[in-house]
Amino acid sequence: MAGSGIGSRGGDDVEVAGGAGTVSVRLPCEEVGVGAIEIQGCWRSTAGVHEVWAVLTDLTTWPEWWPAISDVEVLEPRGPALAAARLTFSTRPPLRPLVTTLEVIEQTAPSRLDVLVSEGPLGGRGLFTVDEDPEGSRSCYDVSLSIRSLLFRPLEPILRSGTRSSGQARLERAGDDLARLAGGEPLPRHAPG
Repeated sequence: MAGSGIGSRGGDDVEVAGGAGTVSVRLPCEEVGVGAIEIQGCWRSTAGVHEVWAVLTDLTTWPEWWPAISDVEVLEPRGPALAAARLTFSTRPPLRPLVTTLEVIEQTAPSRLDVLVSEGPLGGRGLFTVDEDPEGSRSCYDVSLSIRSLLFRPLEPILRSGTRSSGQARLERAGDDLARLAGGEPLPRHAPG
């Protein structure tokens, strides 16, 4: 599977602290919003780093592996963005549809994708990393979102549900689907030993 052909440009500095395969990232949101939501985790798979990277950087594949995303419309990137897409999320009524614009603001192939949620009711940043794993690859995500307007305050409980058991199940499914789309199989979250 081919990636979207986006290149690498410098962006904001972020601090990455790692140890024993753990990634911990703090990304400041560029605008103050209501109800910050932090979603973090890692997926392991038998798929190689380059195969996972190809799927991750092809924004048109996101609905195939991220269950919350129902549609992607690739947009012409603005300013320093490397790529952009309008994402439509599956949400409960009366919040349908939830549409945001995601911009790729930095990438280092095949290991780091830094994105900005720049338009819509949500704002925030996300960092996706892909690293070698003894059995294939390890893909981690750290997403920090906030509600841009008090009018969209009802979104907060829905977004926060991503950290509860049903949301965790959807995130695990995303990792499983990403692994399979990249030609591999999902592995247990933690490496043995």
